[in-house]
Amino acid sequence: MWHSASGKLVYGPGIRAIIEIDQGIVDFYQSLIPSYHHIKPSRYSAHLTVVRTEKDKPTKLEHWNKYPGEIIEYQYQDQVLYDGTYWYLNAKSSRIAEIREELGLPQFRKSGCYHITLGNSKDDD
Repeated sequence: MWHSASGKLVYGPGIRAIIEIDQGIVDFYQSLIPSYHHIKPSRYSAHLTVVRTEKDKPTKLEHWNKYPGEIIEYQYQDQVLYDGTYWYLNAKSSRIAEIREELGLPQFRKSGCYHITLGNSKDDD
């Protein structure tokens, strides 16, 4: 099932943009993951990534920092997913797609949706 929510668009530092979302969403879905998985929380507060510094290379930087503080509507799925490293929820937002395209980026970095990271199972090497 999809649930609707909203968050604030924040830019920086560097070429990075996120939607700050309600930490309660992450906290609730983390609590559903059995403790024997030893999930480690994300190093960042609850968010949806719009532009990731290391991965995205916007080609139309004249549109950078155009919408700071805008409230962005999004939907998230209530099914906790695990890819072998990360625990997350799928999310979607036509507004995030529009902002990425305006910056000369594809709508999605990969997989046809956005993600709300709940935590990870990385080794502490």
